[in-house]
Amino acid sequence: MSEQEHIKMAQADYEAFNAHDLDKMFSQLRAADFMGEGTGAPAPLNLEQYRMFLQGYLTAFPDAHIDVTLMIAQGNYVATRWTGTGTHTGPLHTPTGSSIPPTGKKVVLKACDIYELKDGKIFRSWNFFDRASLLGQLGLLPPM
Repeated sequence: MSEQEHIKMAQADYEAFNAHDLDKMFSQLRAADFMGEGTGAPAPLNLEQYRMFLQGYLTAFPDAHIDVTLMIAQGNYVATRWTGTGTHTGPLHTPTGSSIPPTGKKVVLKACDIYELKDGKIFRSWNFFDRASLLGQLGLLPPM
């Protein structure tokens, strides 16, 4: 696949997330042996674990939406910068197994993802965001 095709695959992934279509994200766009790493996840996650990880955020922020502001492709990799928004109206599960009750607060989150593509599918992904910013916006950390 070309770099432009890789960018289209990453765009399709964000479109599926914004539609809250995890079925498409995990059955059509990702490889069966996919592994993903996300901020707050205790270790690399397989396909089903990463699906549950994202579902946790969609449960906590049912109006979650991502606006991609930058995509750069090189070889089999696509790097993205994005802004996510959402309202915390559901429980947010933590890596320790506890959950943060809904605060009703709106959040704006800046983040980056890196995708590795192989054989026309997303093979690996890494997600990076400022967890302290998220917790601060939810009122769970003292103001800075």
